[in-house]
Amino acid sequence: MSGQKTNSISFIMALHNHQPEGNLPEVFERTFASAYEPFISELENFPEIKVTLHYSGILLNWLLSRRPEFLARLRALIDKGQVEMMGGAFYEPILAMIPDEDKVGQIRKQNDFIRDNFGVEATGAWLAERVWEPHLALSLAAAGIKYTVLDDAHFHNVGFSEEDTLHYYVTEEGGARLAIFPISEKLRYLIPFAEPHETIDYLRQAATAAGERVVVLADDGEKFGSWPDTAQHVYGEGWLRRFFSLLRENSSWINVTTFDHFMHRFTPAGRAYLPAASYREMMEWSGGFWRNFFVRYPESNQIHKKMLHVREKLSALPESAVKQEALDYVWAGQCNCAYWHGVFGGLYLNFLRSALYSRLIAAEDLIDRERHHGNQWVELESKDFDFDGDEEIMVSGEKLGLIFAPAQGGALIELDYKPRRFNLVDVLTRRPEPYHCNIFELAEGQCATTEIKTIHHITKVKEAGLENLLIYDTYRRASLVDHFFTDGATLDDFAYNFERVEEGDFVGRPYHVVEAVASDKARVVMARLGTVNSNGASCAVSITKTVEYIPQTGLINYEYMLVNSGEAQLDTTFAVEFNINFLAGSAKDRYYKIPGIEMSDRLLNSRGEVRAVREFGLVDEWQGISTEFGLDRPADLWRLPLETVSQSEDGMERIYQGSTIMPLWQVSLEPGRPWRVNITQRVGEPAKEMN
Repeated sequence: MSGQKTNSISFIMALHNHQPEGNLPEVFERTFASAYEPFISELENFPEIKVTLHYSGILLNWLLSRRPEFLARLRALIDKGQVEMMGGAFYEPILAMIPDEDKVGQIRKQNDFIRDNFGVEATGAWLAERVWEPHLALSLAAAGIKYTVLDDAHFHNVGFSEEDTLHYYVTEEGGARLAIFPISEKLRYLIPFAEPHETIDYLRQAATAAGERVVVLADDGEKFGSWPDTAQHVYGEGWLRRFFSLLRENSSWINVTTFDHFMHRFTPAGRAYLPAASYREMMEWSGGFWRNFFVRYPESNQIHKKMLHVREKLSALPESAVKQEALDYVWAGQCNCAYWHGVFGGLYLNFLRSALYSRLIAAEDLIDRERHHGNQWVELESKDFDFDGDEEIMVSGEKLGLIFAPAQGGALIELDYKPRRFNLVDVLTRRPEPYHCNIFELAEGQCATTEIKTIHHITKVKEAGLENLLIYDTYRRASLVDHFFTDGATLDDFAYNFERVEEGDFVGRPYHVVEAVASDKARVVMARLGTVNSNGASCAVSITKTVEYIPQTGLINYEYMLVNSGEAQLDTTFAVEFNINFLAGSAKDRYYKIPGIEMSDRLLNSRGEVRAVREFGLVDEWQGISTEFGLDRPADLWRLPLETVSQSEDGMERIYQGSTIMPLWQVSLEPGRPWRVNITQRVGEPAKEMN
């Protein structure tokens, strides 16, 4: 009918571009070449197409130093009104997991960068992994943010219909106002995987005569060229060019716009109060609440609590240039990527975890130097560091930082070498992941979800030739872990069936603190009265382990005293487990060394047994770190790699998470007569090897 108004709709395309703190240089280069640059090149050919772009501060810093001409191209697009820059927290943290002061500070740092380099004010903020908690509205508003974007699943969870999510809404916290745009999950799966016309068809169905609706695609920019096979699809086969062409051809009814422009034209559709949530897949991975990752992975929790501990120390410093430098290191240590795991990388990537530790250790070192003014010092603090209800013991000096967990078997759970900003015991415990079922399907024809939770059901996997892939730990991997093994236990027994050969109840069980003091040196004494079951008989045994850290020498001394509290002699094998992670198991510049012994394979992913050892060490020439052990009693020495299986973009990936090294002694404990052994550990720079 003549005069009838054509239905119309607004479409906003927002891309989030990010690389994790500490990611490999080649990944930055490769992703720039495959995704970031080609997208802008294509966009420059369509001046009528508007997009909103978010680049994390980590990526912006890289672009500024390595691709400044790219930033100049971005500014030209911004000046023409074709690109709206979206802000966010500079180092891409999950905002809910960091202090409120840092939420505001990181957002302002990002906005300062955008203002200084692009000449505009960012009024929107990208939330890392779209993790939302209601209190965030207050911090976002305090940082000057007017809007953010959240998945439509957030809205559906509180009863919004599909039609309702074709508008934007306003929420508030404590009277602070924030606009929220729903992200279309349907478009997240259509773009760029379905043919471009399918998105146009969807927009046509959603269009109205009033044209008041908006459909938002906000997703990772890396899916436009960096994800597997997308470079060929998006650019080689012309998907993006065809999509932009269709948007241009249908511009009479599709208003390709930005968030700022849309908010100037239309008012919010109403109020919305949304519960804590994220995108649908993240909700599945986390068990419904992002912070559950701190429960599921103690290693993630430890990095997070390390960050909070350092942040607390920083707050006590007076304002200075050093404090600002340390604060930036803390912020870098808040980058989200290594704090969680879904189906790709994240926490499983040892170099990402190490990067966070590096930033946090650097911050703590600056703080301590400022506090102690170059004097020699050692400190000891007892506190519930990891918020599990039990106190840990934290020992710190100029070169080393140590954390002991008495409630977790008296284990050493952190060992920082400050000159290299490196945590030597940053290992990852091997645990079941849902996608491991895929491997078991190969072996059994079905998913053995209930069976893979223990290592007792490894038989069928071994028959399928996968015995070295899926092995799960029944305790958290750390150092200073105390074992009693059955007579004749082998390295393979320990590797594949630890529980079957373990006779003691000391692993992961509580020790009580006898002493924890520091003066010229730190001294920690922990003890446990436990049980050793040998040859069908149960025997009460006490372990007292004394740790002394002498900061002037960088030396740690571990003294063990075992006492048989039973009435009969106990013959058993006693072992102390250490786990060290120098990040690469097969690199030739990282290796074992045992003085006086020529090893056929000394790489850190090697396995084997050496008898009658008094000294051994691990060397990382790449970072310039070595750790050397000395024993006052000769021991048999087991070594084996600690490796995990995780899913990546290229399929299942075997990742080196550290090396397990364990001296063992055959001991005969006579009732009431102490048995002692002394172990020394020195951390420092590696000695030069003679050619």
